[in-house]
Amino acid sequence: MADKKDDSLKSNEPADDLASKNDHGHEKKVQDAKAAKKSDSSKTEKHDSADEVVKLKQTVVNLQKKLDDMENRYLRAEADIKNIQTHAKKEQADLIKYDGQQLAHDILPIVDNLQRALAVEATDENGKQLKKGVSMVFEHLTKALSDNGVEEIDALNKPFDPKLQQAIQTTTADEKHPADTVAQVLQSGYRLKDRVLRPAMVVVAK
Repeated sequence: MADKKDDSLKSNEPADDLASKNDHGHEKKVQDAKAAKKSDSSKTEKHDSADEVVKLKQTVVNLQKKLDDMENRYLRAEADIKNIQTHAKKEQADLIKYDGQQLAHDILPIVDNLQRALAVEATDENGKQLKKGVSMVFEHLTKALSDNGVEEIDALNKPFDPKLQQAIQTTTADEKHPADTVAQVLQSGYRLKDRVLRPAMVVVAK
């Protein structure tokens, strides 16, 4: 009986060892599967992470482009505003500088008529008194114009300047009037500060 029992125990040992080996084999397969799954998961995460980095970089590039575009628009708008302000200041300065230009321009024909009246020779006392009164009006008027920056253009016997004078006729040059000088003023010219209100009508020596 003892021998049979021992034989039974001996026959059971390989079965236990086989079961143990099977368990270890299954366990290893499970561990390998887990490891493989973990590796795949890690690769997927790395791939997703790389894609996310690329997307973020592209987003940064796009945002930088938008920022640069907005900055350029801002600089252009700022430059436009400065130009508008500069132009407005210049216009305002010109309005102040040339204030009364239209009034002065309208008065010039009156000055011309007074000059013509003064050019007429008075033969009697009444005529002389009238001429004296005209002269006083002329002086007051020209002084008022001068006080407001309107001055007669000095052209007679001066070199002809097309910016200030307009040649109506020509005459033969002589010692008193060399070529290209103003020999006679037919109508006085006037300017307001540095702006010509009316060019002088002149005869130029040639």
